[in-house]
Order: sequence, then structure tokens, then C-alpha cells
Amino acid sequence: MEEKRISHSIYSLMSEVGVEVPQLVEAGLELLEGVEKTDKLEISLEKQIRKSLEDINVVVLIVAGIRVEDDLRNHRIQGVDVDDDPAYLYSDEVLGMAIANQIAGTKAIFNFKRYDEAKPGVIGTLGPMLDDVFAGLVAGCMSKLFEE
Repeated sequence: MEEKRISHSIYSLMSEVGVEVPQLVEAGLELLEGVEKTDKLEISLEKQIRKSLEDINVVVLIVAGIRVEDDLRNHRIQGVDVDDDPAYLYSDEVLGMAIANQIAGTKAIFNFKRYDEAKPGVIGTLGPMLDDVFAGLVAGCMSKLFEE
């Protein structure tokens, strides 16, 4: 029997969970401090996000977060109930930090903490896994922008 392969872009998978690149740009710029928000900065952040979404490791970590979030939300893992985002669940933080680190190294992990706590824009509307996954993406991209 031949297996049917379905291929989705990372952009379509993100869209299915309610996340678009412009929303991530907006969230990234929301915590901007000490730097003027300009059109050039906005364009640079969008380019960095898109560049980061070409990194297979970033993509796989995001997809892992999307899949786990779906399993958690639909109670597919016996004995696991995270409807209230319990404090003992920290694998979401690990995913977010791994994404930030993959994009911009250790310094991005510190920036991740800011985005994780503040949950700006679309990040604040996401579930327990995805808020950290996308906070990590934004934090990594923002950190990368300011290292150059």
C-alpha cells in the first residue's frame, strides 16, 4: 500500500494555529526599549523572522510545539491535564529557549524571558506550549537584529 505524503509549509502550519508573520513582528516591536521604532526596523525584523523560518532546526522545534499543543488541548496523553498551564510544566520553556538559542545564542535566552513574561500581541493569545515557542522565535530574532 502506497503511503500518501502531505506537505505543509511552516507558514501554513503557523496559520492553522492563528499565527502570522506580521503578528510576530508586531509582538517583537511591542517590547522595544531604547531604540526608535521605524519602518526599517520593522522590515528588518520581518526579514529575520522569515530567515529564521528557513532553519530546519527552528522549524522542527516549532512543529514539535504545535503538535504537542494539539495533543495537550485534545487530551490525547493519558494522565496529563494542562488546561490551566501548571507551573510544573516547563518543557514549553525548554522549547522556547531552544528556539531563541538556535537563532541568536545564549543572549537570546535572556530576551526570551522578557517575551515569555510579557506575552505581547499574538503571543498572549496562544496556549501553554505555543506562547513559549513563538516567544522564543521573536526573542531570538530581536536578539539577532541587535547583534549586527
